[in-house]
Amino acid sequence: MRFRLELEGDAYSRHKDAFKRLLAKHGLRWRGSLDRPLWASGTERVSAVFDRDEAADLLRKAVLVWEGRKKSPLLEDLKAWAWQVGGRASEEKVPRAEDVVDDVERDLRFWDLVHKPNVEALRGEGRPKAWIEEDVKRWKRRRQERRRELMGQARS
Repeated sequence: MRFRLELEGDAYSRHKDAFKRLLAKHGLRWRGSLDRPLWASGTERVSAVFDRDEAADLLRKAVLVWEGRKKSPLLEDLKAWAWQVGGRASEEKVPRAEDVVDDVERDLRFWDLVHKPNVEALRGEGRPKAWIEEDVKRWKRRRQERRRELMGQARS
């Protein structure tokens, strides 16, 4: 489940200390970087995207995204805080894993056309059996990584 909180830059800047206290109160800790702000706990996380005017050194807009399995007291507190400072909150619809499996499998079939080693052709070229087995293991490992990557992209 994901909720998006959108705030004007000056409102976020004036009230960011309250935002950070709210995160700490609910047990979220800083896990991100300056490029990718992220606060997380074991069950939920809040990420941020800041739209800055570099020339004027000014924050134009702040978008905070809360993610968790189910609604929590933190989410309710964040929504209340955003409303108090003039922001708005909306739920983002994220597809379930079952809904994206077919798309991921289709993309993996295309990926396999390029990356899957042709065992018969390699044998025909005289490649040693141990090397062929290593190529197949590497392909399986990379395919699994690609599957995770595609599932993450489809659900974000």
